[in-house]
Amino acid sequence: AQAPARFLRPRRNRDGSPAECDGSHLLRSMDHVFFAGDLNYRIDLPREYVERCILDIKQCTNNVEAVAALMNKLLRRDQLLQTISSGRAFADFNEGQIAFLPTFKFDKGTSDYDTSHKQRVPAWTDRILFKSDKVRVLEYQSVPEAKHSDHRPVFGTFRLGWGIVEKTRLKGFARKPKRSRSRQKKN
Repeated sequence: AQAPARFLRPRRNRDGSPAECDGSHLLRSMDHVFFAGDLNYRIDLPREYVERCILDIKQCTNNVEAVAALMNKLLRRDQLLQTISSGRAFADFNEGQIAFLPTFKFDKGTSDYDTSHKQRVPAWTDRILFKSDKVRVLEYQSVPEAKHSDHRPVFGTFRLGWGIVEKTRLKGFARKPKRSRSRQKKN
């Protein structure tokens, strides 16, 4: 769908000529922006290393600290997180904490990562990003039992805030006292 022109106001160059529109006005005009799908970002590590980390994670399920350390080794080399932190794409977008194994690339119908001749590195390609100060992530997970594809679907549950006003903005504003309902009308 095409955004209405009023949301895509082009910026002006210093000489007053119209600059290319980057869509930032559209993004700023929204309270909440969600971007979900197969973003196709990968993990910049050798396949053998990633698979070893995944096997270790599966074996350490009772050791929360060990699992977190192994996940961090993989997430530090996640291309999407690197891209966001550098500001090259999805500037000001956030993501829930990834606490699930990579969701790509599986042999269909199995729990085996790619055994084809391509031997692709497991990665978190399917993601849910959001841009808002008023979002709380309640749940962010994958569905490892869904084996109908070479991807495992991800889902999120979010609590959205509406009309939240910063306390600092309320200073200096006087509130009108509300009438008490316990007062009775005088006859």
